[in-house]
Amino acid sequence: MKLEFITPQEAETIKRKMPKSKTMIEYEDYLKQLPERQVGKLVVDKKDTIKPNTAKARLIRASKNLKLNVKTKRVESTILFWRE
Repeated sequence: MKLEFITPQEAETIKRKMPKSKTMIEYEDYLKQLPERQVGKLVVDKKDTIKPNTAKARLIRASKNLKLNVKTKRVESTILFWRE
């Protein structure tokens, strides 16, 4: 083991290096395709294996990964999302 001291700024730059899942790439692609001044509408069907809240959480995480300011709104099984 090796003990080392670093600055808080250096500590903030250290991140885990994990490959992105295919699911997260898919949600990031949804956001990349979103035209300016348009609202995306994602409908979670009863046949899907996820819940609407899961889809909304994934959109939020994808927007953070892309450093986009995205707002979301869930109405039953529909998730609306747009850039601010």
